[in-house]
Parts: sequence; C-alpha cells; structure tokens
Amino acid sequence: MEPIDIATFCQSPQGQRILAYPSGNGVETRWAELQTHPVQGVYDFGPKQTQGINILGLGYCGLVLLVQGGPPAQTLALKIRRTHAPHPTLQAEGNALRLANSVGVGPQLVTCTDNFLLMQYVDGPRLVDWLRRPPDQMRPTLRHLIEQAHRLDQLGLDHGALRCITDHALVPPHGPVLIDFSGASQTRRPANITTLLQGLFISTQIAELVAPHFAHVTRDGLIHHLRDYKQSPSQDKVDALYRYLDL
Repeated sequence: MEPIDIATFCQSPQGQRILAYPSGNGVETRWAELQTHPVQGVYDFGPKQTQGINILGLGYCGLVLLVQGGPPAQTLALKIRRTHAPHPTLQAEGNALRLANSVGVGPQLVTCTDNFLLMQYVDGPRLVDWLRRPPDQMRPTLRHLIEQAHRLDQLGLDHGALRCITDHALVPPHGPVLIDFSGASQTRRPANITTLLQGLFISTQIAELVAPHFAHVTRDGLIHHLRDYKQSPSQDKVDALYRYLDL
C-alpha cells in the first residue's frame, strides 16, 4: 500500500475537508502548521471512514490518520483537532502523552502543535476485540495494564477515561498500550488503577468477557482491595491486588 503524497492530499478537496474537519475553515493556516511536522504521506487505511477516506479513528476531539513520517520512513498516527473541538489546542494532550511516555506508557509522541499530534502507530486490536478471541495471554495482559495504570498514579497523571477501557487500550503482539490522553490531567487526584479495574470487572462490556475467567473475584472483594489501594497507593497494595486477582 502506497501513501498519498502529503502535499497532493492536502491540496485536494478531500484532503482540505480532512485538514479542517468538519467546518473547512482555516485550511491554509492548518496546512502551514502541518508542514512543521515530519509527515510525508497519508494512507487510505483504517476501520472508520469519513470524506471518502479510511481512517484510524474519529472522536469528539479529532480524527486520526495513518501516515508516513520520517526520516527515516516509518508508519505513524496523526491526530487532527476538530475545528469545533471542546479543547482549543492539542498541546495539553501532547504534554500528557509526553509525561506518560517518561514512564513507558502510551504511544510514543513524535511532535505536537495546536492542531496536530504525531505519534507512534500502535498496530493491534482494541482490548474488547482481543478478548473476544480465546485469549491465552489474558492474565499477563491484564497485569501489564494494571502496571501501566500504577505508573500513571505514581506520576500524578490521571488518564481520565480508563473506566471506558474498551476504547482506550490496544493489544499489539508486544503487549497492551493505553491510548488517547485527551482527557488526562495532573490537577485531578489520579485514579487510574481504581477506574481501570472497575472497567475490567464491574458492569461493563469488557467485564462480561473478563469475569468468566475470574470466578473467585467478587464485586465486594474487589472494592475492598481498591479502597485499600486508594488510601495507600503503594506497590505493596498493588501486589495485594495481584494476589487477590490471581495475576
């Protein structure tokens, strides 16, 4: 699959609608801004479609394209801020991702400006789709997610959306990756492990897939351990969670 040259794409009517989605306002300014990023081409690829092109994702803050970047040439993900997004800039998300990267969490940030965020492309299914297969690596994968959530807690960075882990974790061959730091904050008290485990085990779509493999885990028992962790978010409390969950 060959990418479409970035200049060719952004000068086309289709590319201009993508560049300033959905209003189409400020295309020239955005094109000038995009040229500060090392993006060479755009791939017509992904599970979503808009404006006649396949893309990786479409959310309330922006849309994500698979792109070619470099040098050296590599496949990356480019997030483009919606023209009427609730956040006036992607800089806060970029700063949160950069901070998460410092403890080995999230896709690697490449560059970030007000309207564009360029990052590592994570090639793997959503956690919910991965769990629908007979997963032989469920326990190590869940433990890895909890480890990442604990690193964010220790960092003082609250992801903000791990209760909805369905849309915020991908599972490539090397292990799960937490994504989408658009709602992350350093001002809220971090609750990453608490919200993650609630999303994995209590009244969610994911819980329906996970719970049958953890018959010994009860709602009351899990909440008891989460309260202990919340009072003292130490490694000892995380280890107690691992023992309770048999991870």
